[in-house]
Amino acid sequence: MTTVTTGGELVVETLRREGVRHVFGIPGFHNLTIYDALLRQGDIRHVLARHEAGAAFMADGYARASGEPGVVLVTTGPAATNALTPLVEAYAGSIPIVLIASDIASDLVGRDLGALHEVPNQIDCFRPVARWAEAVTETRAIPGAIAGAFDLLRTGRPGPMVLSIPWDLLSASADAPRSAGGHGARPPCHVVDIQEAVDLLARATRPLLVAGGGVVAGGAERELRTLAQRLGAPVIATVAGRGAMGEREMLFQGVLPDRRACAAPLRTADVILAVGTKLGHRSLEKLGVTLDPAQALIHLDLDPTVIGRVFKTRVAIVGDARDGLARLLAGLGDEGPATGWDRAWLACRRADTGPRYTPALAALIDALRAALPDDAIVVNDQTGLTYWMEWRFPVLRPRTFLYPTGSATLGYAVPAAIGAKVARPDRAVVAVAGDGGFMYSVNELATAVKYRLPVVFLVVNDERFGAIRWLQEKLFERAGEADLTNPDFPALARAFGCRAERVEPSTLSEALRRALSADGPTVLELPVAIDPPWEM
Repeated sequence: MTTVTTGGELVVETLRREGVRHVFGIPGFHNLTIYDALLRQGDIRHVLARHEAGAAFMADGYARASGEPGVVLVTTGPAATNALTPLVEAYAGSIPIVLIASDIASDLVGRDLGALHEVPNQIDCFRPVARWAEAVTETRAIPGAIAGAFDLLRTGRPGPMVLSIPWDLLSASADAPRSAGGHGARPPCHVVDIQEAVDLLARATRPLLVAGGGVVAGGAERELRTLAQRLGAPVIATVAGRGAMGEREMLFQGVLPDRRACAAPLRTADVILAVGTKLGHRSLEKLGVTLDPAQALIHLDLDPTVIGRVFKTRVAIVGDARDGLARLLAGLGDEGPATGWDRAWLACRRADTGPRYTPALAALIDALRAALPDDAIVVNDQTGLTYWMEWRFPVLRPRTFLYPTGSATLGYAVPAAIGAKVARPDRAVVAVAGDGGFMYSVNELATAVKYRLPVVFLVVNDERFGAIRWLQEKLFERAGEADLTNPDFPALARAFGCRAERVEPSTLSEALRRALSADGPTVLELPVAIDPPWEM
């Protein structure tokens, strides 16, 4: 079927057909046709951010918390490029985001004539940080381009999808094909590869599983847990894979960057099954692990280009994590678990926190965990407390620990927590940021207030870029340009219209409970200095 409509209406109609119910963005001169179409419908709710980086981080938090693509609308030039940093994180973390940017008029693109908001060949800015980035060249192509982006997200490795649409095409009318929406599915795994992996796992005496974000993205948590029980295999999660198995379960071993918990088991396993992870450098750099030729690595991932990139793979399985794990379970049958692991030794490795994990720090993390429901969503920035939480905060459900591990960017937590709350209004949402990172995106408190979102923003204030100062002192025995002059955070929060209070570690749990029962956002300032867990 075709219909005569404007390009802006085609954008909104196609998003609706793809099941989109929320978009994040800021209107500008060149994308007003899209906004006019948004105003004339009721199926898609728009969330107005205060900066395009905030809008894109909101979409990231929305996608991680819901499993659905986060959609961002930005106008031309500087508005579009403001979203680049969030897309760097989404690319590194394989987060499904669709960014739709307007552009200058189609007859001016690439000519560098100084048009309003012009960035010559704007789309080229996005190609290094997107799974797919294209410029639309005719109005009637808009529905197919948007539907194609969603199809790629459903069939392949997720990541940012970027469309640049000249504003004259958004304003023009066209006879355009109408997309039905909802197409695409992850591919199944090849039966020959599965059987080869089954043969290895069946003979393993010390099997080990590494669960990445692909397990969560594929909804394969149950299959992972059942396979771990069948094999008697300890499970190590990447940061993106946290929550794939409840971290109080006996078979959960640790988080991949945690050398004390994970390095020795990785070296000791005879067969390792890595699922839904690219085994990225940030996950492995602190481990100092290289696999022995006698160890067999089975690598299952949706993206064939990541398999074998770091370690030589004995069996490569390309396909959907849930399909692959289910097929492995069926192939293994009902035999008993492997018996080669020393369970007491594994438990000792898991409990080894090192001397720098002090009782005071442990009590602080315990207090935070105790104050939150099991399914609360914790959104992390980069600060001393969250560096420890990356390893030691128990994650009990999938999609409840949001962490910008791919880019380690500051300023993530505040807007991403807003996006997570929009996605899951039924869940408690807490953002944890340092004073430095909080100030990167403090403007988005206005968004939380505008929509009366009961998000709790915990600001860990040490009056410095604490991790940077710590590194300076360790590496150079001096420090500088890391100390901060901060506002009165509770007063600043109240100026935005938030509830706010200053708390101590001993009063944190009770303050969190009060904040979670509020009908709008709350800022809690926690004055404490926490060194990172890194061992130099």
